Amino acid sequence: MAEPHLTLVSTPENTLKVYSLYRLILSALLLTLYLAGVASEVLGTTHPRLFVTVVAFYLAASAITHFYFHLNRYAVSAYSQLLMLIIDITALTTITHASGGLQSGLGYLLLVAVASASISLRGQLAYFLAALATISVLTETGIATLEQTQTTRDSVSAGVLGMLLFVTVFTFQMLAARARAAQELAITREVEAADLQRLNEAIIRNMHTGIIVIDSNDTIRLINSAAIQLLGGQQTGRPLGINQSIRTLSSLYRQLKHWRVYPWMRTPTFTPEGGYTRIQANFTSLSTGGEENRQILIFLEDTRTLAQYAQQLKLSSLGRLTGSIAHEIRNPLGAISHASQLLSELPVDEQQKNLIEIIDRQTKRVNQIIENVMQLSRQRNPEFQKISLTPWLKKYRTERQQETNDDAVIEIFEESHDETRVFFDPSHLLQVLNNLFENAFRHSKQATGIAKATLKTGTDPISGLPFLDVIDNGPGIPKREQDKVFDPFFTTSSQGSGLGLYVSKQLCEVNYATLSYLESEDPGAHFRIGFSHPDRLLPRYNDE
Repeated sequence: MAEPHLTLVSTPENTLKVYSLYRLILSALLLTLYLAGVASEVLGTTHPRLFVTVVAFYLAASAITHFYFHLNRYAVSAYSQLLMLIIDITALTTITHASGGLQSGLGYLLLVAVASASISLRGQLAYFLAALATISVLTETGIATLEQTQTTRDSVSAGVLGMLLFVTVFTFQMLAARARAAQELAITREVEAADLQRLNEAIIRNMHTGIIVIDSNDTIRLINSAAIQLLGGQQTGRPLGINQSIRTLSSLYRQLKHWRVYPWMRTPTFTPEGGYTRIQANFTSLSTGGEENRQILIFLEDTRTLAQYAQQLKLSSLGRLTGSIAHEIRNPLGAISHASQLLSELPVDEQQKNLIEIIDRQTKRVNQIIENVMQLSRQRNPEFQKISLTPWLKKYRTERQQETNDDAVIEIFEESHDETRVFFDPSHLLQVLNNLFENAFRHSKQATGIAKATLKTGTDPISGLPFLDVIDNGPGIPKREQDKVFDPFFTTSSQGSGLGLYVSKQLCEVNYATLSYLESEDPGAHFRIGFSHPDRLLPRYNDE
C-alpha cells in the first residue's frame, strides 16, 4: 500500500503575520500578569518556577521567531512553521500543567495553535499536530493525576479537548481548502482579466482606426496611436494623451458639438490642425447613466481608405469599359490618323495643313486617353526597392536633361542632412514624377516664361516618414478645385486628359504612399508624396 502523500504549504502572509504577533503578545501577557500578581489564582498555581521558566522561554522563542519572519517578510518555509507550532504545543501544554492542569482553562489555547496548523499544513501533518497536542494533554493529565493535583475525572475533560482538537483540524482544513480554491479561482480570473485587458489594449493600440474615449468633462481617458497620428501628434502645441482636454483640438471638438446637437446625423469630414488628411469622426455614447458619468467613444477614420475603395470601383468600371470598347475606338481612330498622314503628303495649302495638324493632334490626344485608361485596368503590382532619394533624383535629372534637351529647370533641396531612403517601385516613381513635372513645367512656363520644378526631400517630424515635395512657380490651384485635382478626367487645361494626377495617386497608393496637395502661402502648386517607412513595410502578396 502506498504511503499517504503529505504536502506542505506556506501560510498566506497576512495569516502568518497575525499568528506570529499573537504568540508574542500571548507570551508577554502571561508573563506580565504573573509578575504583576494578577490572576495568581490561575497562573503558575502548582509549579510557579516551571511556569516562569517556560513562559520566559516561550516569550524569547516568540520574539526570535517574529523577528526572523519579519526579516524574511513572512515568506518562510512550511518546515519553519511546523517547528514553531511544535514549540507552541509543548510550551502551552507545560504552562497548562504548571497552572493546575485543564482546570485553569489554559489548555484551550491549544485550539488556536491547531487551527493555525490546519491553515498552514495540508494532509496528515495537521492531524499529526492535533494528535501530538492530544497526547500532550493526556500526558499532562496523567502526570497531574500521579502528582495528585488532578483527579481521574479530569481525564474526561482531556478527552473532550482532544476531540475538539481533531474537530478543529477537520473544520479549519475544510474551510482552508475552500478558501484556497476560491483564492486560486480569483487569481486565475485575475490573470485571465489581465490577459484580456492586455489583448484589448494591444488590439486598440494597433488598430488603424483612431480610438478616443472622453468623459463628461471632455477629458481624454483613452487614445491609441492611430488617433494620435491622424490628429497630428504634437501639432496642437503639446503631446496628445490621456488627461488632455479634447477642446484643445478645435476641429474635432466642433464635430463633437455638432453630434451632441444632431446625434442622428453623420458629421462632415474635417482636416485636423496643421494636417492635410481628411478624417471622418463617428461618436457613440458608452453609458446610459446621468450626464456626470457619461463617456463617449470616438472613432476616427482616414477617408483616404474610403476614397481608395471608391477609386478602385471606378478603376474596375473603367477596366470593364476599356475592355469592351478599346478595339471599337482604336480601329476608326487608327484609320483617321492614317488618313491625316496621307493627306499631309499631298500638296495642300496653309489652311488645309492647319486642319490636318488639328486632326493629327486630337487623334494623338484621344489615343493617349485610351492608353491611360487601359493602363489603369492592367496595372501591375509594384516591385519594391529601397531608394536613396536624393542621389536617385539627381541621376533622374541628369538622364532627363540628356534625353529631352529642353530648357526645363529642376532644383533639388534636401532638408535633412541624413540620407532619405524610401521603399518604392522605381518605374512607378518615375511615372509619378513625369506626370507631376509635366504639370509643373507647363504652369511655371505660362506664369514666368521658365519651365521650372523644385524638389524638396526630408522626413516629417511628426510621423517620422520620408516625403518628397514637388513645387512649381505657377499660379497654384484655386481652393474650390483642390478637392477635385485627383479625380479622373478633371483638368484645367484644354490640352490635358485629366488622368495624370489620378494615375499618379493610384501608383502612390499601390506603393503604400500618399499623394496630396498642400496649401501654401507661397505661389505655385505644392504636391507632396508621403512615403511609407522604409524599414517597417511588409511586402504585399497576391491572392492566387
